[in-house]
Amino acid sequence: MEYIIIKRTKFEGSNILDMLSIQKTAKSLEEALKYTTALKMLETDKRVEFNVLINIDNAFKYVNEPLLLKDEVA
Repeated sequence: MEYIIIKRTKFEGSNILDMLSIQKTAKSLEEALKYTTALKMLETDKRVEFNVLINIDNAFKYVNEPLLLKDEVA
């Protein structure tokens, strides 16, 4: 499954639509979240946000997979 990290620059108060650009792709959700967190930490412009996109078919597959716990929960 591939995840796409999108950068969205908002232009509020004008007739210009939001500007979108692909920043990175990732093979796992964990990797995508790491990239997104790093991008957010480096970005200083308040108009910019980062989003992780996933294909709807892949989302249903992800939701239907059983949850596997890796660590013992106390």
